[in-house]
Amino acid sequence: MKHTYILGIFLLAGANIQAQAFVELACGANYSQQAYYRLSDDQTTKLDNTSWDLAFTANGADDAGILINESVTASFTTPLPEFEAYAVPVEFFEDFIDPASLVDRRYNDEKSWLYGALNTDKDLMDPADYGWGKRDPMTNIIYAEKVFAFKLRNGVYKKFIIDSLVGTTYYMRWADLDGANEKAMAIDKNDHLDAGFAYLSIQNNQILANPPKDWDFFFGRHKDALDDNNGGFIEYMVTGVLSGPGIQTAEADGVDVETVDYVTGNYADSLSYDPRIIDHDWKYFDFTTGWEIDFDRAFFVKTRDDHVWKIIIVDFEGSSTGNMTFEKTDLGVINSLQPVAPSANTIQAGPNPARPGDAITVQWSGEAGAASFQLMDMQGRSVWSTTQNLTPGFQVISNTPTNLIPGMYVLQVRQGGGLWVGQWIIR
Repeated sequence: MKHTYILGIFLLAGANIQAQAFVELACGANYSQQAYYRLSDDQTTKLDNTSWDLAFTANGADDAGILINESVTASFTTPLPEFEAYAVPVEFFEDFIDPASLVDRRYNDEKSWLYGALNTDKDLMDPADYGWGKRDPMTNIIYAEKVFAFKLRNGVYKKFIIDSLVGTTYYMRWADLDGANEKAMAIDKNDHLDAGFAYLSIQNNQILANPPKDWDFFFGRHKDALDDNNGGFIEYMVTGVLSGPGIQTAEADGVDVETVDYVTGNYADSLSYDPRIIDHDWKYFDFTTGWEIDFDRAFFVKTRDDHVWKIIIVDFEGSSTGNMTFEKTDLGVINSLQPVAPSANTIQAGPNPARPGDAITVQWSGEAGAASFQLMDMQGRSVWSTTQNLTPGFQVISNTPTNLIPGMYVLQVRQGGGLWVGQWIIR
């Protein structure tokens, strides 16, 4: 039986391969800001650490994540106050809360952007449970099950409840611990779909007007649970890079960062949606020389549009400027591709777009036998071809077409009755 496989339709309008572009990303002196950065065009949105307190996920009908803002500006004299969140030992919002009872502090776990500190008690086995509330199967409304308390950065305590999430609208209240100065607010997720989050300042009683959008990296400060060497963990403030929602990242450690390759190194299998893959441990502090970089570590980042970027961090200036510098290379669209026939093998190929002189690398697990590779121009004329004898199992084939000019081509790969075809761009 003859199978046809799709190598990929790589029509990249305005695609732009960038070779070894250096980017300086800053979160301000003493890490006073949060930087939200986009790889495709270097767009950066900066927010002051104190600009928001809570972030409500706004991704659709079913999400109900609530994260807290853990960032705080560094101070080497008197520590600056943080925004603190606590679970409280009362059942109803109207109950008085003694500030001395606030001992169960909550933190974001940074494992996912779908949930935050107020989702800590979520039962992972119960899809109707969101930690702060539970979905009623009859009405599809999420009703409150917990009351929280916050210590604001100005030292004022507030109690807080999300009464419900009805459709796409969160309904919430907050007040002093004794019930005075009660405020109410409704936040419709549909008003914040572009940003993915609605950012609320409890202290200022307002929603952030200009939130960051479509960001790939968060660079700034957050809490991380570090080993205390006594069998437990301590929440410690760190400065690092968190990958954004929908971003996949793989780490290449102990490598030659200049030569490590995404395809031949099989890093597609290591891609993870965990935001913490880059994080903060690519640097360390030497009391003699200051901040040092781990120079045998690189990262591969796959963005929402399937572009793969190679990231090498080359400098970090510490709290004096809050600057880090990294080298980014756009490897183009490199997909793990599924064949039309459901039982057939998958392949991966890249880079696409490519530059004249780049090798075409194809990776798959296949059968033994000869495989032919042919590159044709848009008039159907063959401009390059080769044949490889394959062994069974996983393999990587890399060949460099010669004398190609920029333009669009069609790549064909044949083995036995199988055919892979796809458009290939040379820029």
